[in-house]
Amino acid sequence: MNRLQENLRALAGTDPRTAEALAARPAAQGPDGITVADSGSGAPALLLDGVYVHGRHAPGRDADAQVRREVDPSATVVIAIGFGLGYPAEAARRAFPAIPVLVVEPDAALFAAALGARDLRPLLSDAEVHWCVGGEPGRLPALLERLPTARPAFLPLRPAMRVRPGTYRPFEETIHSWLLRRDINVNTLNRFGRLWVRNLCRNMVPMARCAGIGGLRGLFEGIPALVLAGGPSLDAVLAFLPALRERMLVVCVNTPLRAVRECGVEPDFTVVVDPQFWASRALDWTAADEGVLVAEPSTCPRVFRRTAERFFLCSSLFPLGEKLEEAVGQKGHLGAGGSVSTSAWDLARFLGARPLYAAGLDLGFPGMRAHCRGTYAESLWSAESGRLSPLEGNAFRSVRDIGLFPVRSTDGGSTPTDRRMLLYKWWFENQMRIDPSLECRTLSPRGVQIDGMPAAGIQEILALPVARSRIDQAMRRVREIHDDESRRDSTRGAAQRPGRAGAAAGRPGGPRRPGALGQPDPGGRHPAQAGPVRQRGRARPHRPCHPAAPRAQHCRVPGPGRHPRNHRGRGKARRRPGSGREK
Repeated sequence: MNRLQENLRALAGTDPRTAEALAARPAAQGPDGITVADSGSGAPALLLDGVYVHGRHAPGRDADAQVRREVDPSATVVIAIGFGLGYPAEAARRAFPAIPVLVVEPDAALFAAALGARDLRPLLSDAEVHWCVGGEPGRLPALLERLPTARPAFLPLRPAMRVRPGTYRPFEETIHSWLLRRDINVNTLNRFGRLWVRNLCRNMVPMARCAGIGGLRGLFEGIPALVLAGGPSLDAVLAFLPALRERMLVVCVNTPLRAVRECGVEPDFTVVVDPQFWASRALDWTAADEGVLVAEPSTCPRVFRRTAERFFLCSSLFPLGEKLEEAVGQKGHLGAGGSVSTSAWDLARFLGARPLYAAGLDLGFPGMRAHCRGTYAESLWSAESGRLSPLEGNAFRSVRDIGLFPVRSTDGGSTPTDRRMLLYKWWFENQMRIDPSLECRTLSPRGVQIDGMPAAGIQEILALPVARSRIDQAMRRVREIHDDESRRDSTRGAAQRPGRAGAAAGRPGGPRRPGALGQPDPGGRHPAQAGPVRQRGRARPHRPCHPAAPRAQHCRVPGPGRHPRNHRGRGKARRRPGSGREK
């Protein structure tokens, strides 16, 4: 038994799947540009495309120095990007035996060469060492979920990453994007957790009554779709929207909806998932006649008060919503990349539309602007602007202090963006890697470059055949699904309200409650002697603190036009900045 087989047998004890994959590699898939040579100390040294990956004189000593320099003793996990001949991982286990190690080696041939060059059985049989060898970067999130990643430390094999950046960069970006998403989710949960719970509790009735998007899967198979986000580059596309709507399905996020409606275009689907009140204001004065509104159950409750809309719900992204869906049924999952744009893009893919085009998906701030013209945020800045504080200054200040840095744009230039936008960029790129056959193009040349989403021109899209008749036919089917669900809900509601039968007392409302409206109660007292009826918000009849005191300032029950928090001086009514009205 040679050294490679001995190492594979040790690896099979802790990671049999990786060991089997390495043992099944054909002999033809040997090392390419990989050379193992003797170092000055006698230990094996690795050359990758002629470059020493470890120290050429004492690789073990250099690995120990790197661990002392780059690994904090308070770290919870060590992530070694690049295995080489195993010196960095061994040094991390010697220095910090209580900290688990994740080894990420994208090149399976290099890993097999290391197993044939050194005796690594103590490291391979260590249960605290986790392996990600070869394959796709999509495997990493499942491994990271099982590890304590509160304070990760990184051990990058920098020479190998410089020699073969295309091999290691996708894995490195996947790790950083997962950690960034985790941090953003934790911060978002701390900031909006109570708001999500409150909205879910207030939206229980719409959650039970509204149809889910599950019945819409594949209804628009083979029809091109245009996803409208709210980036500044959408301004260049608005003039062409009437012609584009004749050729493709239009899916719009809530942010630019008002600007899109002003162009005379009604989106086929509008997506809103933000739980905040101010996000719902983007829907003001935009009631749809034929379109459909797709919402998440934790959306601001005022969205569901739009009685003229046809609502469809997607599945909730939060544990409480998932628990409630067990009672009302699954609605249908959409991708959660952290932005409403990711949900709208995934909805178009869920509907079966192909190919997908995106406009306004800048994922950055071209021209130091955050949104296209005509959004609700711009109207707020306009209301607050003045002679000494113009609109352009307010818009510039909104993006100046959020930590911008330049990245490559689709047209080859640069665009300022931030870490949060990069998270969305990585989400889109990961979706492209998962489904390489998906054809997706962008109409935002000044936006952040998304690998797998090349640019397309307006004239290219205008050359597409007219497909509005097919889209309208599919939209009629969507409205039929919505109406059928509404009728079923009405039938269920009538069955659960037996008082509507009215047979008990010969009237539609059923028997009256004893002691109500002139009916004697079981004690024989007249209703006037039975005392006050307890109602929500009124534990007893109004009794002012002083005969001359105004009602709204002294009683428990708020008077008309008063905010509940104003009674007895307990807090002030909240005001929107720049407005004199109460919120």
